[in-house]
Amino acid sequence: MHKKFFIATAIVLALAAGLAASAATRVGGGYGRHGGMLKRMTREFQQTQIKSIMMAEKTKVQPLKQQLRQNAQAENANINGTFDQAQATAFAGKQAQIMGDLIVEKERAKSQIYAVLTPDQRQKAVQLMQEHKQRWEQHRQKKSQPTQTPEQ
Repeated sequence: MHKKFFIATAIVLALAAGLAASAATRVGGGYGRHGGMLKRMTREFQQTQIKSIMMAEKTKVQPLKQQLRQNAQAENANINGTFDQAQATAFAGKQAQIMGDLIVEKERAKSQIYAVLTPDQRQKAVQLMQEHKQRWEQHRQKKSQPTQTPEQ
């Protein structure tokens, strides 16, 4: 008896959450007090999804970052004052492969997060990325300009 009640309650709650999320995305947040609640539920649902994507990405990326560090430490341990072209090429190739894997994982996570966002949120995300790029360019330009020292 209790088991059937628990299963029925779980199904009803899951359906209600799914309907609320889909209604909020279709209606654009809805109207009035209930519209705000649907919008908030959608945002929280997306935050939960995004957090789980980020956690999954972290578990995939962490070992790759560790490999980069270990590879660099091993290369630094081999410094003996002579240059070995084959060894340097092997090191560079290994680091490039790991960096490539890191980039793929980060792009996969970005794609998954983007798929969760509403069209308005996607537009805002693109805008934020453009603003970040502009700030970064300004920062780079400031750093590249020679600093003037006062004459004495």
